[in-house]
Amino acid sequence: MVTTHPYFNLDAFANPSTDLIWNHTLHLPYAKRNLAADAGALPTGEIITIPVNSSDDFWSSPHQLGFATGRPDFTGHCGGACTGYNGQWLLDDVPSADSVVAHLASPWSGITADFRTNQAGIVVYTCYWMDGSILIKSDQGRTGGAGNVKSSGCVAIEAHDWVDGINQ
Repeated sequence: MVTTHPYFNLDAFANPSTDLIWNHTLHLPYAKRNLAADAGALPTGEIITIPVNSSDDFWSSPHQLGFATGRPDFTGHCGGACTGYNGQWLLDDVPSADSVVAHLASPWSGITADFRTNQAGIVVYTCYWMDGSILIKSDQGRTGGAGNVKSSGCVAIEAHDWVDGINQ
């Protein structure tokens, strides 16, 4: 299945308060459902309707990526020992190919990114498994910063058909 796998930190790791992405705001206005995943973060074939204000609710209004971090269901939320997001939100009733299906924003930098796609869903991955071995670009980051991308230091937003749909 063809996709893109871009990683974003809209603060370019320069925010003096944090080099993580939990302060980034995400809005998925057409994603009221997602695919359930097992402990290995693989889709089970079950389609879940996302309740308003649940940990996966980015459709009813924009939320910071870290809005659910204090909730008991957030630990292990993205499969197994993973904390954060690593799942697929299904896109329904998108009015046109020009419609923004995902909007990512940083209140600190003011940078925004709008995503459009003709695919059936959006995978959001908050980089839990980043182990600090990937270097930050030399023109990014803050003085005295770690110099490497840490766990939860980025977010990937990927347009996909249904993940594992062929097996489900």
